[in-house]
Amino acid sequence: MSDIIDILACPVCGNPITKTNNKLSCSNNDCKKSYSLLFDNIFSFLDNDQSDDTELSIEKWNEFYSDKTKFDDYEKRYQLYLSDNYDNVYRQISENKKFDEKTTILLEIGCGPMFLARALSDKCKLVVGIDFSIKALKTAKAMLEKNKIKNYILIHGDIKNMPIKDGSIDIIYGGGVIEHFTDTYTAIQELYRVLKPSGISFNTVPHLNIGSLTYRQVWGNIPNFPVLKQIAEFIHIKLLKSKHMTFGYELSFLATHLKYLHSKAGFKKVEAKKFETKLMFEFIPTKILKNSMSWLANNSPLFWPMIKVIGTK
Repeated sequence: MSDIIDILACPVCGNPITKTNNKLSCSNNDCKKSYSLLFDNIFSFLDNDQSDDTELSIEKWNEFYSDKTKFDDYEKRYQLYLSDNYDNVYRQISENKKFDEKTTILLEIGCGPMFLARALSDKCKLVVGIDFSIKALKTAKAMLEKNKIKNYILIHGDIKNMPIKDGSIDIIYGGGVIEHFTDTYTAIQELYRVLKPSGISFNTVPHLNIGSLTYRQVWGNIPNFPVLKQIAEFIHIKLLKSKHMTFGYELSFLATHLKYLHSKAGFKKVEAKKFETKLMFEFIPTKILKNSMSWLANNSPLFWPMIKVIGTK
């Protein structure tokens, strides 16, 4: 517990957190903000007053996890993740930053059931998950405890204002997360703040291209480009009342813009390029179309579904 408390900080003033029974308090006498320990290793720091984009995403993701609460179902999903995605993600992260089981602190933002951090828990000193969906965190806790993983902490909080001390994280991973905020730059600044010097932030983000302007509209993607953004927001939010926004508010980005935002936040080295992963196009009805789309998505930047942006502090 001491290692866990050591990395926590008050999201209001940035001072250390103290723990008494099931209560957490800011150590600053002028602040004295209090927080809750919901369960062992789940800490609640989420402010009830959230922006409209965050409220929409919380609603959508709580709904998503409410429909998938069976432990066995998530275990099957985890095993599928290990076979289809884990090796690719681990390789691409470790090409930029090596893991050390005695020192590495890994933060998975928007962690959901925490598949990646769970898989990497034996390669880290501590794995930290943060999500604004309490239903997702309860699922993650059940899976971690069932598999006797103890070196973890789960935070119910906002990645734009994390209860984590400056310079305390070695590796940050976000699998499709930072695009869910209208103010992406503030989220990136926060990632920079909590990283140690030479730490890396590794995020996958929807790519703004022909794909995001066509088939990603099925789930309400917003192209982060002048005029296109305002038109898409008007259609999906105002006219359609967020009906198709399956994952809440979601932007797609040009690689150049992501590099600009990371550099502006202070990252000394930034790369943005194709994210290598197994592609699934289950919504395409015929095998011929599915194979054609898969070829395009693998070989043409005009159809890459996701890009990875890696920032080194």
